[in-house]
Amino acid sequence: MPKISIIIRSKNEEKWIGHCLESVFSQKQNDFEVILVDNDSSDNTVDVALRFPVSQIVKVDHFLPGLAINNGIRACSGEYIACLSAHCVPKGDDWLCKLTENLDENVNVAGVYGRQLPVSFTEATDKRDLLIAFGEDKRIQIKDYFFHNANSMIRRTIWEKFPFDEKVTNIEDRVWGKQVIENGYNLVYEPKASVFHHHGLHQGNNPERAKGVISVIETVDHELINELPRSMQPEHSHVDAIIPIKDGDIKDSMHAELLGNLVIELKASKYIKDIYIISSEQSLAQNNSTEFIDRNTISNIDNLSLDQLMKTSLSMIEKKNHYPDSLMYLSHDYLFRPKKLFDELISEQKCNGYDCVFPGLIDYSHYWSKNESSDYQQNDASMNSREKRSPNYQALYGLGCLTASWLVRTGKMIDGKIGILPLHQARYSMRRREADYAWIYDKLKGYEPAFNFSHDT
Repeated sequence: MPKISIIIRSKNEEKWIGHCLESVFSQKQNDFEVILVDNDSSDNTVDVALRFPVSQIVKVDHFLPGLAINNGIRACSGEYIACLSAHCVPKGDDWLCKLTENLDENVNVAGVYGRQLPVSFTEATDKRDLLIAFGEDKRIQIKDYFFHNANSMIRRTIWEKFPFDEKVTNIEDRVWGKQVIENGYNLVYEPKASVFHHHGLHQGNNPERAKGVISVIETVDHELINELPRSMQPEHSHVDAIIPIKDGDIKDSMHAELLGNLVIELKASKYIKDIYIISSEQSLAQNNSTEFIDRNTISNIDNLSLDQLMKTSLSMIEKKNHYPDSLMYLSHDYLFRPKKLFDELISEQKCNGYDCVFPGLIDYSHYWSKNESSDYQQNDASMNSREKRSPNYQALYGLGCLTASWLVRTGKMIDGKIGILPLHQARYSMRRREADYAWIYDKLKGYEPAFNFSHDT
């Protein structure tokens, strides 16, 4: 069997590289080497990649697509060279087999490229482009030189004759395809060698027109275009919960009860993996059977912002060789939470591609603020009825703020693509520390109204 090398090109792909490599190293055909060609990533792309048995990291400072692939091939030893973008995730464990079969079967085939599928949260224009460009019929291309290096495999012997153009800024794959076709070789499109690719082929398309096209395609291929890679599905996620508790926060039996109730709800979640209590009192973690992070081991903790505390917590967790894909921040002193809130937040994040998602209390009130001249101005000057106004959302981070780990590492909890889970009942905003709500808690703690996570406002 010919030796296989997989060249993966990356630039700031911390969000995707783990999913990509997890699928690559889950292939049935497992005799291969992986070369990561990284374009001077400023995030944790390389660190995440090194959690996998990557054979070699090739650094490039000035990126040109053909040059990057050529440098990767020069560093590898394979006879068959698979090319993959770091944000592409092979769909099945036979992805590599399906590419390889096409080179094994026909010596006149210079290269084979596979199908690219959208994920559930891919934008409409990109879904349209991917589903139109990459169909279900396999084809041998004798004159058509379309080729795509986001998901492909070529012969090294052909590359030695026809290396990729190192000067072009894009479509190096089609330039190469034209060259090999004109020299009598064939190209193959293999739809069974498919990858998930969250963005499309073209930019600047009219969004409204694209939505019209994609709405028809979604009717026909609903299941196909709403899929997610296995590692990105809620049931395969790794989410850790973080509950920071300052000294003196557990002031009475009610605070202790609220913390206990929160831990019970977290343990009932289908998707939460580990629960960490950050406190000076280890007994809080022991009594609630959770993981413990000692506040006293975190330098200058009382002066850290919540962003900084979450970043520090993630670093401490990762030093134990645990790598959550997201962290959920929680405050123990909220009196009420909707049932199954945590799993709903995780499902929202995974299925919609949010980097951060949190509950928001829907509020149609009129608000005023001061501008730079200290004059008051309205957020909405209309006096229309609430049915005709857009609502505000009161952020309830402490109920459960879920943030992707790659974003936490940047020192931010709230950024990127943000989702808000609408809540309609003011009771969910009540906190023990802000008012004497004990009597309300005693009255309502046994009452749980029917709740539907409706996203209609």
